[in-house]
Amino acid sequence: MKTNVTLPDEPQPAPAAQEAEAPEGVIAANKEKPIHLDFSRKEQARSPFQKARSLDRRLKLFLWGDSGVGKTTLSLQFPKPVVIDLEGGTDLYGESFDFDVLRASTADEVMGAVEWLLTHPHSYRTLVIDPITVYWDALQKKWSDIFLRRNKGSKGYKFEFYDLQPRDWMTVKAEFKDLIRKLIALDMNVIVTARQKVQYADGAFMKAIGETFDGEKSLPYLFDTIVRLYRDDKGRYLGECLKDRSNRLPPGEFECSFARLEEIFGKKTLARKARPTLFATEEQKREIREQIARFGITPEQVARRLAAYGAEGLDELTEENARIILAKFRSASASKGGDSTSIQET
Repeated sequence: MKTNVTLPDEPQPAPAAQEAEAPEGVIAANKEKPIHLDFSRKEQARSPFQKARSLDRRLKLFLWGDSGVGKTTLSLQFPKPVVIDLEGGTDLYGESFDFDVLRASTADEVMGAVEWLLTHPHSYRTLVIDPITVYWDALQKKWSDIFLRRNKGSKGYKFEFYDLQPRDWMTVKAEFKDLIRKLIALDMNVIVTARQKVQYADGAFMKAIGETFDGEKSLPYLFDTIVRLYRDDKGRYLGECLKDRSNRLPPGEFECSFARLEEIFGKKTLARKARPTLFATEEQKREIREQIARFGITPEQVARRLAAYGAEGLDELTEENARIILAKFRSASASKGGDSTSIQET
């Protein structure tokens, strides 16, 4: 079976929290009146880089394939799984596997479940979303219904239904990427499945050129490991490694079973306990807002600098990253004697 999935060169990821951009001022210089925070010479001389080392990252696995190739049953064999089931794929496996399940039908249910796992103590080790295809459809339906109520003057308004317009897709994809960002932040194994669909050539009417996953187009960029599952003529369950940042999976075709994946990624790594993420406290957020106002930083600059910490707003900022930001603000203030008016302007 031919697979035609092209993975272009990946965009550079945003810097990690502890490797965020060198001290250019905590968030950014004021665009209209550029501010240069005068750090001490000791700080200026210190290299912002450190020796690279491999991190023991959680498995973030994207599985896709045709119906009946074992996506769900493979996922249920991972340590202590909890499943967000969007199409009833686990209905017949309650006696065969030990897992908890949320039978979800809306995009908001999925987001709420992921946020709960992210912020609460629990005993789960693996999250399965089965399949992301249905979530992507549900997310489009959610926003189509919202725009149908709001945008009665829009070109997309068709009385009983709504066609998403080009500008609308920015909102839909922003929520999708917010979900993926939370999945990546989860201190759990994350397995996301997708249905398979026929891929057609661009510019040619209905000319099939292979198979691909059924879901939002950016999915290949967002996961460390991508495997297409299929069965050969002998009925064997096989996998084709399409991407693996860990460089542990064999290239190309391999026998894909949980025992094999456990051997490759490590039993201890897969079974490691999950830790909830601590977000910035109200006191931290209040102090950051005060410092932003003090240094005259614009909302656009705030958004750009928070993005370096994997957050779209202060509510998404982790407690650790909030401490890093506040430390930079305090260092900048101390180097100027605590007087914001003494910050050099050019």
